[in-house]
Amino acid sequence: MQGLEGIYVIVSTPFDEDGRIDEESFATLLDATVEAGVQGITILGVAGEAQRLSDAERDRLQDLALRQIAGRLPTIVGVSHDGTDATVERTRAAKAAGAAGVMVAPPVFSKVGRGLITHYGRIGAEGGCRSSCRTTPVNGVSLSPQFLAEIVEAVPEIVTIKLEDPPTAARIRQTRALTGDRVTFQGGLSGLYLLDELRAGASGAMTGFPFPEVLLDIWEAHGRGDEAEAAALYYQFLPLIVLDGQPGTGVASRKEILARRGQIRHTTVRQPGLALDDQARRDLHALLDHLDVTRFK
Repeated sequence: MQGLEGIYVIVSTPFDEDGRIDEESFATLLDATVEAGVQGITILGVAGEAQRLSDAERDRLQDLALRQIAGRLPTIVGVSHDGTDATVERTRAAKAAGAAGVMVAPPVFSKVGRGLITHYGRIGAEGGCRSSCRTTPVNGVSLSPQFLAEIVEAVPEIVTIKLEDPPTAARIRQTRALTGDRVTFQGGLSGLYLLDELRAGASGAMTGFPFPEVLLDIWEAHGRGDEAEAAALYYQFLPLIVLDGQPGTGVASRKEILARRGQIRHTTVRQPGLALDDQARRDLHALLDHLDVTRFK
C-alpha cells in the first residue's frame, strides 16, 4: 500500500444559519477543492467539526462527499472514535462507501502502550482499509517517535503518519530514522511548520487551510528544488496561516474566508465553537486585502 503524497485538504462542514448541514454548499466546496489541483481530500476531520456531528450526519456527509467527488481525487475519511469497535465499524463503512483510506487519531487521553497498539491493529485488520495515524497533543495523547515506530511495525495498514505534535520537523526526522520508507509523513496545523516539515522529509500536508493553492505551490516549489520560491510563498502567507491555525477561532476564520471565496454560503460554526466578533472579522478581511488574494478564485 502506498502512503499519502502531496496536499490533502480537510474540508470544512458548511452549516446554514440554523446550524443544519448545508448540502448545497458542501457540494460547491468539494468541487472547488478538486479544482484547486490538490492531491486528495479528507472529510470528517476536526477541521470539519466532526466531533460536533451526529453519527447520522457523519454517514450522510460521507455518502454525499464520495458521490460528489466521484473518484476524481482519493478521499480519506476521518473515523476517529474513543471506542475500538466503533472505529472498526466506521472504517468498514468508509471502505464500503469507496474511501481511499481512513484517518485515525488515538482515543482521547488514551495511555501509550499495548492497548493502543491493539486498537490500531484491530482497525487495520478488521477494517481492511489503509490508514493514516494522526498524532496530536490536542486530544491529550503524545506519541513518541519510538512508539510510532512500534505501531507502524505492528500494523501494516498504516501507510502515513500525520504528525502535529511539536516540534514537528524534529519528530518527523526522528521517526523516519526508525521507520525508513515504510510510511510517509504529512504535516498539519494549517501548514504552520510546512517548510521545515518538507525539509525534514514530509511528503506534504493534510490540513484545512482555506487557500490550499498556497500550500500546493510551496510543496511543488520544494519538490523541484526551488527553495527560494518555496520560502518566499511560505513567508508571504505566514500571517494568514498563523491566523487560520489559531485555537478557538481558527474554524470561524476559515469559514469567513470560504464564504468570501464563494465556496460556502454561511459562516456558521457549531456550538460550542466560537464565532468571529466584528473586529476580528474586519482584521481578517484587512489581512486578505493586504495579501492580495484576488489571484485565487
